[in-house]
Amino acid sequence: MIKYLLSLCLLCSMQVFSQDFDAVKKAFETGNVSELRPLLASTVELSIEGKEMEVGRSDAELRLRTFFDAHPPRSFSVLHSGVSKADVQYMIGSLVSSDGTFRVSAYLQKSAAEYRIQSLEIEAN
Repeated sequence: MIKYLLSLCLLCSMQVFSQDFDAVKKAFETGNVSELRPLLASTVELSIEGKEMEVGRSDAELRLRTFFDAHPPRSFSVLHSGVSKADVQYMIGSLVSSDGTFRVSAYLQKSAAEYRIQSLEIEAN
């Protein structure tokens, strides 16, 4: 019985984990910042092409929109994802744009009852 309950808990947590990254993946595939906005924490550590900053949600949204305008996405694939011992979900992906390929790293931390993007890195490959 305990094994059944543990399996059920693991399955439920994997489903929530998958939903978080599915939304991130979809937003990067389409370059739709509006889909990313609800996933952003109130403050985000953002690194875009070597420019590192800590910004609020609205500023992060503006900077991501500027990035997608300059580099329209063609495809996005998740290369690796997981959960750290500190309960931080992470995803590493590859964004193919009209003018190059970028490595995307997203780190989501639990805030209240939901995971939010605390850190986002977009670097040219």
